[in-house]
Amino acid sequence: MIRFRPFRNSDPPRLLEIFRQTGLGRAFSRPESVHALEVSVFGLPYFDPEGLILAEDAETGTLLGFIHAGFGFSEDLQALDYTQGVICCVLVNEPVRHQGVGKELMGRAEEYLRERGATSLHAGQSKYRDPFYFGIYGGARPSGFPLSETGATEFLSSLGYHPVEQIGIFQRDLVGSRDPVNVRLITHRRNTELVISDQPPNPTWWWLTHFGNIESMRFALHERKKGTLIASLTVVGLDHYISAWNERAIGLVDIFVQEDYRGQGYGQSLIIETIRRLRTEMITRAEIHISDDRQAAIQAVSNAGFEQIDTGIVYAKSAPGVSSVS
Repeated sequence: MIRFRPFRNSDPPRLLEIFRQTGLGRAFSRPESVHALEVSVFGLPYFDPEGLILAEDAETGTLLGFIHAGFGFSEDLQALDYTQGVICCVLVNEPVRHQGVGKELMGRAEEYLRERGATSLHAGQSKYRDPFYFGIYGGARPSGFPLSETGATEFLSSLGYHPVEQIGIFQRDLVGSRDPVNVRLITHRRNTELVISDQPPNPTWWWLTHFGNIESMRFALHERKKGTLIASLTVVGLDHYISAWNERAIGLVDIFVQEDYRGQGYGQSLIIETIRRLRTEMITRAEIHISDDRQAAIQAVSNAGFEQIDTGIVYAKSAPGVSSVS
C-alpha cells in the first residue's frame, strides 16, 4: 500500500538519495550533501512543506517518489504570484513507474496549487516561474522537462497538459574550441570594458533568492569612454554536476542587452569576453538556455560557438474556470 504525505524535517537525506539515483538524464546533478538541497529548496523563504509531497511504502517507509509544486514571481520580481502554479519537479522510482504513482502525485500537487489561488498550472519551470532547484536541476537553470527525458510528454499529455514553450539548451566546449574573431568583435573589445561584480546595483527579491546563496558573478559590458551599461549576464557555478557530467561547467543566465545596442553583436561580445575570463578558472564547459522565441539571442550564442544539445518543454493546463493558459 502506498502512502502520500507532505514533507517532514527528517526527509532530506532520502530526498537527496532519490535525486542522485534517478538516472533520468543530464538535467539531474548529483549533489554530495543535503546542503545543496537546503540552499536551493528547503532554506528558501517561501518553501512550504505542504507543496512537497512524498509517496512511500506504507509498511516499509521506502520512498517511492515525490513531487514539488510552487509558484511563479510577480512582475516586479519582489514577491510570489500565487496565481501562477508550477510543478517544479516530479520523480518516481523505476520499479513503481506506470503504476499510477505519478498520476496521484500530480493530482495532489494540482490540488495544493489551486487551494492557494493558482489560476494557471504549468508543468516544468521557466524564467521567473522557477522557485526551486536552481543549480541542481536543469543545468544552467530549470527549463521545463528536457526532451532527452523520454516519457514526459506522453505522461503529461495523458493528464491534460500541452506544450506552451520550447527552450533551447546550448553548450560550448571551452577546451577544444576557439573563440570567433572578426572586425566587429575586435572593435567592441577595443571600445568596451568588462566589469565583474557580486550582484546588480538593485537586486530583486527573485535575484537574491536564486543567486544570493550560491556561487555566482555578474559580468557587465560598459562603454569604455562613457561608462554606459551595454549588456550583462550572470554566471553560476555548476559544481554539483561535476560527477554527473565529468566536467567543471558554468551556466550563463539572464543575458540582457540594452535596447539601443541590440542587433550589433554586443551580446556575442559579452559572452566571448566572459568565457575568456573564466578559462583561467579551469572551466571546461558553458551552458546557456534560451527560449525559442528569442531568435536574436539564439543567433548571438550560436555565433559565440554554442551548439544546441537538448530542448526543454514547458507544459500547461487550465485550472477550473479558466479557458486557456500560456
